[in-house]
Amino acid sequence: MRHADAELQLWLANERIAREQHEMEMAHLVRAGSETPTLRQRAGQAVIAVGERLAGDTRPVGEAPRLMTRAF
Repeated sequence: MRHADAELQLWLANERIAREQHEMEMAHLVRAGSETPTLRQRAGQAVIAVGERLAGDTRPVGEAPRLMTRAF
């Protein structure tokens, strides 16, 4: 009888693991499928853009932003 209980517990654990993996895959697909940025992302991009304009950041178009321009 103990073998049957252990077998059932193993089967239930495997089913739970498979279900969790499936849910994780589906969640990843849902996140990847939304190509339009969320309101939070758009607001963050707008705040960053305003901050750059206020700071007078006039770097060339292709140059990446730098955290520090010179050593103090």
